[in-house]
Amino acid sequence: MSRKKKLLKIINQNKLFLAVFSVFLSLLLVVGSTYSWITYSDEKINQSNPNTKKLSAAIDEVFTPNLQWAQGKTTEKKLLVRNNGQMPAIVRISLYEFFAQFELDMTDGVGNGNQKIVSSSSGSDLTMEDTATWEKGSTYKIASETYYVASEVYKADKKNASTAYVYKGTRPIEALKYLTIQFNDNDIYDENNKPMPETQNYWYYSDGYFYYSEVLQPKEKTTLLIESITLDRMLPNKYKSSLYQLIPVMDAHDVTKSLMENWNIPSSSYLEAIYREKVH
Repeated sequence: MSRKKKLLKIINQNKLFLAVFSVFLSLLLVVGSTYSWITYSDEKINQSNPNTKKLSAAIDEVFTPNLQWAQGKTTEKKLLVRNNGQMPAIVRISLYEFFAQFELDMTDGVGNGNQKIVSSSSGSDLTMEDTATWEKGSTYKIASETYYVASEVYKADKKNASTAYVYKGTRPIEALKYLTIQFNDNDIYDENNKPMPETQNYWYYSDGYFYYSEVLQPKEKTTLLIESITLDRMLPNKYKSSLYQLIPVMDAHDVTKSLMENWNIPSSSYLEAIYREKVH
């Protein structure tokens, strides 16, 4: 039998295997072409009592912005608060999420589109660092005469705690479900999981805020609130090259009884009990 006939015989005998391999290879190519990522930048807001220069606290964090945040990968974001002032302080934090995705060019017909590119600004330019510029229809400059167009935008209101991140709650939009915030859960409590009476140095979550249980003396730090953030490996292709920000907003207050009124802490509440003996 000639070499050519032997080759044909082998191919005929293995055509099912070759067909399966071909499909498998095609799937690999499709999956590879839909590899997604998100750009993650950073901002933090410290709010101290404006009536005194001696009261001050600041957010301490370990964070490296991700410009190519791949699926299934974790970004370290260690977040706590430090008293950098001259007076004892009580602190709380609220967290606000922002997300922007861009139009896709779907001309390939199989759902593996890349960002739609336009050659000029819409007149409303979006910048990664300033979430105030994140608006649907705004353009995000990638290079000279290269822009992406924002197709969907979610923005929390940093002045409204009702839009803050809800601990163990439901995320407001689908995209945020693919971003998991790893909290220091061992030191966080809420109304469904109250600490034992002897517990100290913990966070208590209530109505959009994480309240620290102890009075921070100058130079003292809280325990960690957040440890890291992970991007889900099943992130859909439609979110490719999206932008994300998690912005912590910190309030610091002196240890006077005005804390209860200024922070709208209800009398006889669990929070009121936490601070009752710590303010005067």
